[in-house]
Parts: sequence; C-alpha cells; structure tokens
Amino acid sequence: MRVYEGIFDIVAENMTAADQAFGYYKSTFLCDVKGHPQEIDVSKYLHLPNEQFFQAVYVAAYKRLPEEKEEGPWAAKYSMPAEEFQAAALRSIAHSSVAAIHHMRLVNNPYFEQKKGVRYKALGILYGLTDKSSLREFGKKLPRPVQRVIRKVFL
Repeated sequence: MRVYEGIFDIVAENMTAADQAFGYYKSTFLCDVKGHPQEIDVSKYLHLPNEQFFQAVYVAAYKRLPEEKEEGPWAAKYSMPAEEFQAAALRSIAHSSVAAIHHMRLVNNPYFEQKKGVRYKALGILYGLTDKSSLREFGKKLPRPVQRVIRKVFL
C-alpha cells in the first residue's frame, strides 16, 4: 500500500503544481486499489467520514468521481449519523441500474443483505437490454431490410 500512497502523493503534488484541484480523496483511491470490479467490500469503507464514504463507494461502483449534480443531494445529508448515511448510500448503489447490469455485489455489508437470485440477474439483463447504446449496436448488426422496418415502426 505504501507504493500506492506514493503514487497518489506524486499525482496530488503534480496537480497542485499545475494549479488544478484534485477532487480525489486519498482514502477513496486506497480503498479501491485492490478491489474486484464486481465486488464492493463495504468493510473497507465503514471508518470513513460521510463525505469520503460517499465518494469512495461511488467510485467503487461507477468507476468515476460523482459530478456536482449527482453529489448535490448527498451533500445535504453529510451531517446525518454515519450508520444512517452509509445504509442509505449503499441502498442507492445496490438498487442502481449500474449494479444490476454489471452484477455488482456488496460484500461484508452490515446494514442489509443484497438481494440475489435468478430474478435479480434477469433484471440486470433487462437493464442491459434497455440501454440505448447497446440496442443501437445490436440494431447495426441486423440485416438492412430489418433495420428499415424497425426505423419505420419506431421513428
């Protein structure tokens, strides 16, 4: 972990030297370093303050920092008790389409048991099918006459 801390420190110093803000917390980076892309080990995040907790689990799930409009509603809740805030944030991620599509699991979660089974795998597939970009890619693979019929019916 010392190597990863050193890498983070170098990048943070470079950003400061370039007069740019580095919106990544060190704790967010270090919690997600060894993480499996489809598993979020909640126990690694529980000790963090609410703001850092939100950023860390958001990055673990979505693989990017939250934008201002995504963080705004949560910023108003940072003053909540830690357990209440963490449970709400984890429920939000567990019920997101991203978690369903990518079959993400919250492990070592003390707040609730994430639902699993055939029904929830099917929901993930359904979310994936309704993703417009994937439908567009699928449509491009269809024969031209079928594409024309679909355009006439839906456009």
